[in-house]
Amino acid sequence: MAEKKLPHNTEAEKAVLGAMIRSQAMVSEGVAKLDVDDFFEENENHRAIFKAIYALYNRGVPVDPQTITNELINSKELEVSGAPEYLIELADAIVTFENFSDYVRIVQDQSVLRHFLVTMDQITKTYFTKDIGEVSDFIAQSEKKITEVTEKRRVGDFQRADQVAKKLSEELMNLKTATSDDTVTGTPTGFPKLNVLTHGFQPGEFIVLAARPGIGKTALSLNLAYNATTKANCPVAYFSLEMPASMLFKRLVSADADVEFDNLITGYGLNPQKRLKLQQSCERMAQKRIYVDDTAGIKLLDLVAKCRKLKAQEPDLGLIVVDYIGLVTTSTKTKSESRQLEVQMISQTLKKLALDLKVPIIGVAQLNRNVENRIGGEPQLSDLRESGSIEQDADIVMMLHEKKLSTTKDSKNQLDKHNDEVAKAQEQIAGASGEDIKLVTLFIRKNRSGRMGRVPLLFKKNFCRFDTLSEEAERKYDELENESINYLPTE
Repeated sequence: MAEKKLPHNTEAEKAVLGAMIRSQAMVSEGVAKLDVDDFFEENENHRAIFKAIYALYNRGVPVDPQTITNELINSKELEVSGAPEYLIELADAIVTFENFSDYVRIVQDQSVLRHFLVTMDQITKTYFTKDIGEVSDFIAQSEKKITEVTEKRRVGDFQRADQVAKKLSEELMNLKTATSDDTVTGTPTGFPKLNVLTHGFQPGEFIVLAARPGIGKTALSLNLAYNATTKANCPVAYFSLEMPASMLFKRLVSADADVEFDNLITGYGLNPQKRLKLQQSCERMAQKRIYVDDTAGIKLLDLVAKCRKLKAQEPDLGLIVVDYIGLVTTSTKTKSESRQLEVQMISQTLKKLALDLKVPIIGVAQLNRNVENRIGGEPQLSDLRESGSIEQDADIVMMLHEKKLSTTKDSKNQLDKHNDEVAKAQEQIAGASGEDIKLVTLFIRKNRSGRMGRVPLLFKKNFCRFDTLSEEAERKYDELENESINYLPTE
């Protein structure tokens, strides 16, 4: 039985090369879409000819049989190419250029299939001949290699203006006049003002939610996930790197049932009415399509693999949350690499994953201490911890902040007095008092597809829930914020 060769199509390769020899326009398209490795390894003549054409094109030299021949002479590949006779044979075999793109696609498909099979064979050989260490690492690395091969097939052409304009025109024809209630085009956030600024989280967006410890970033990210699955009836994925799934769901139930989290944890004060509300909430939660992964220190490749698998199972996946990205690890990290480079890899990978899956991804991050040392300061993009890549890769950067004027030695008494006044005013606006209920601001510091601004929120810490302020409360809150901004401590 004859040995089977790897996938290839010699006739399609001939058609591509013949067209490129005959037409400069075909050269441009062929060079843009193909490389030497796309031609079958055993077709050494085709690989040599394409390399010569590629080199001429990059130098701006017109491509024809004579210039190709000269290039092959200089590269010592004239004999293997069969030039000049074979060049003339290829050129003469072309009758029309109409099917050139189809021939290119055939060569691409055969190349991807060929490299896929070779990669699978290499993975198998690695398993049988080398120490693979941890199974999860081996599987993740193998999946990465396979993804790198298959993604090559995704390279597309430019879209002409008339094609894009036609699609947009059709979309506008079907676009209804929106009211303030239906301007959300992406995954709803559950907070009206945030919806206005973002129009919902859009497919492919990488959203960063940052705050200092203890401000409520985990609670808010959990609220956003809950709101998405509730209001859009879509599945959501939540990677909890700091908290087990059971504790995460206790927070969800507390917020949904409107029962204090302390009651749920300790059982103290849990009367029959609250028990009924909790039971009903558990039944509602059982119907939600919320997928939680609580792997501590999850590896980046495993996170990507799990998201791809879930997207295949749930095509309408509406949101992915990673809490938080500072705890994600990369198996490729070496001692010489800094944490900044590792975080850069994580943020870039999450952005790419959002685009590939067409799903918004929220990455929870921390702010550095600079914001605490800035008198009357509000968080800025420069306060993002560990890597400027997070700021660069993110489509939206949201910063949760509880405003307090920092104190200095000279103005401590006066600032403390002002802060006490602000705290009392906040309690009046919130309609409640106590450390477990506070007013916070969600700043939108970057928004590629929408507006920047701020969203005042009421954080009910013991209910693990953020609520929207009423219009009157928001007006008073804005007045209070302006008063704090204009406040200048004196000696």
